[in-house]
Amino acid sequence: MIDDIFAFSRMLNRMNEDELRSLLRVLYMKSELVVKRQAEQGERVDFAQTMQSLFRDLDTPLDLGRLEQQALAEVEKPNEIHITFGDSPLGSLKMGMSTLPDQEKRSFFSMDDDDYAVGPLGDLTRRADLQRRHLWLTERMCLNDREAYGMHELESLFELNATIQSFDSKTSIIIWYANNAREKTGLLYAMYLLRNTGSPIYLIETSGLYKQLFDKPEVQYDVLHTGEILPEKLLAMWHVCSEQEPLSKQERRQLEQDWLELSVQPGLLRMVENGVIRSLTEDALDEYIMQKVRELTPNWESGKYIRAARIVGEVIGTSSQHISDAFVEYRLRQLVLQGQLEMDGKPLAMRYYSIRLAGR
Repeated sequence: MIDDIFAFSRMLNRMNEDELRSLLRVLYMKSELVVKRQAEQGERVDFAQTMQSLFRDLDTPLDLGRLEQQALAEVEKPNEIHITFGDSPLGSLKMGMSTLPDQEKRSFFSMDDDDYAVGPLGDLTRRADLQRRHLWLTERMCLNDREAYGMHELESLFELNATIQSFDSKTSIIIWYANNAREKTGLLYAMYLLRNTGSPIYLIETSGLYKQLFDKPEVQYDVLHTGEILPEKLLAMWHVCSEQEPLSKQERRQLEQDWLELSVQPGLLRMVENGVIRSLTEDALDEYIMQKVRELTPNWESGKYIRAARIVGEVIGTSSQHISDAFVEYRLRQLVLQGQLEMDGKPLAMRYYSIRLAGR
């Protein structure tokens, strides 16, 4: 039996990372259950004793996976889980829906581990394919972001599959996405991960719905990504869609099949054309980037360099596609390597260097 801090420390040192994570999840769920019982029923539960009983038995053969499942069974599940692709739409959605009753019955989740519009896909339920994708993205990140991304993002990718598959089958799943390659590819990936769940799944396509609800003859606005939409407008979208029917089995199978077909395409850049995701070579944007550099050049004194951030902003701001600044900046550096552009400064991040046309 573990009866002091030294024995407890020795036990922790013998645990692997998965066991430690499992223990922390059990601790969180146990404590949440105790607090909820005391708040709702006035039941007096000795919190310290509950925690100590969990820790005292750690030195006995213990199936933490089974213990975690038992703890999950005791925790009240949400009625709804809302999935977005990015922290920005997640924050706006949570803010917009914060005025609704029964907040404890509603949970929010972001699939924001990376940009699904770029990089290799493959079978992302396999560790080897996830590692291959992560390595591709890490190698192309700007230097000052690369270490942090390489250290902290891979494990969250490994856990994504298990997290989504753990959703309770009685919980409704609502997926919010816009008509861009990142969110539509993320949608297909999410549908594939949810292929074995019995949960009803609802889709809210924010780009089209925004036009339907808020566009006026004198004001037309194209939503490129869900993060652009104000919280109160996301709430209005939710009210409009709250009575819709979930996806049918046929619709779900079609989206799962769409993922399987897209995931094996060789292209490393994805764009949406006429509502369909197309896989392109990673240099497909290069000519557009060069066009923007040529357009900006006359506004600068002859021979002067243009801030890389200015070029990236021009590409993102004028494109009909939702493109990440990290990918545009990566292609900017590739154009320097190819000799089409010249660089002044240090390529630590786009704010540290400038660009001009080669031979100016």
